[in-house]
Amino acid sequence: MKINELARRLDVTPRAIRFYEEKGLLHPVYGENGYRYYTEEDAWRLQAIAAFRELGFSVGGIAKLLQYADRGDQESFRHYLELQRAVLVSQWVEWKHVLAAMDKLIGKSAERRPLALDDLFGLAASMKRLKSTRSSWEDRWDYDGLAEQFDRSGGEQSASPVGFMASAADYERALSFTGQWLAPRPGEAGLDIGAGTGTLAGRLQQAGARMSAVEQSRQMLVRCRNNYPDVQAKLGNFLALPFLEAEFDFAATHFAFHHLNEEQQTLALEEMDRVLKPHGRIVITALMFEHKEAQEARMNELRLAGRQELLTGLSQRFPADRSKIIGWFRGHDYITVQQQLNDWVHMVYAVRKH
Repeated sequence: MKINELARRLDVTPRAIRFYEEKGLLHPVYGENGYRYYTEEDAWRLQAIAAFRELGFSVGGIAKLLQYADRGDQESFRHYLELQRAVLVSQWVEWKHVLAAMDKLIGKSAERRPLALDDLFGLAASMKRLKSTRSSWEDRWDYDGLAEQFDRSGGEQSASPVGFMASAADYERALSFTGQWLAPRPGEAGLDIGAGTGTLAGRLQQAGARMSAVEQSRQMLVRCRNNYPDVQAKLGNFLALPFLEAEFDFAATHFAFHHLNEEQQTLALEEMDRVLKPHGRIVITALMFEHKEAQEARMNELRLAGRQELLTGLSQRFPADRSKIIGWFRGHDYITVQQQLNDWVHMVYAVRKH
């Protein structure tokens, strides 16, 4: 078919078709008369291009997706779609904060109070900090490269997948405590954040929960899906959980929270709270100290003892301040319980009052 026929059939302009051809997305055959001729496959590609454009993909992004489809690379195709979804979720979360800031300004206006520039500048600065905090996380630990090792050691009783932070026995004890505290009832919806290869999600699923998992690392995510195909595993992170409000009866995170700095940890608590149902439960297991003074005292002990390897391991992570986490939960109407597993690892269990 010729370009005008294809344009009428799919309700697009000939100009758009030529543009996609210039960008290498369409490859018509040219006849001896110089006319372009399009096949049914071209029509399918054009429909796919239009659909991807409606979903917000750039022309470059569509080119990548079509390349993956042409090669039959379904894994890369799915991953790229998930990346786009993660970007949209992050933008959605940011816009929720923008709307909240706008509501504050509108509220002050409704009260007929004069608008102080300091208030406006303060809100703008706060939004800027939020955006910076959400976008500054990076995987400094190469979890894509560690996926196979993590999966293997997680299945061996004598090996710990989290190194110096916890022995295999402590790691197992933390899993056991999490299961006991959450006590999933059959059919409850649960979320594992920073799920790795799915050890915790799989354990809670066996207890009867309908589990979802969120993981930033592509290779960890692949292994989680292979290990537990019935777990709904999505690409994402603590700072923009790819779920709507009040979807889960409980949420848990196992040895992942300390990969966030202090500001990011607060945002993560807000995100967990957002996706939790009334009376929901949360368990956090992480590298943690009782409070800042306890952390400083312990670090000084390690320096005096020359424990450089431990100091290096701790400096590469962000140990949480347990007192601040508990304070945040209590300030948001949660009841809390805490448990210290060893010198480095603490657990916090929080239950919503309402």
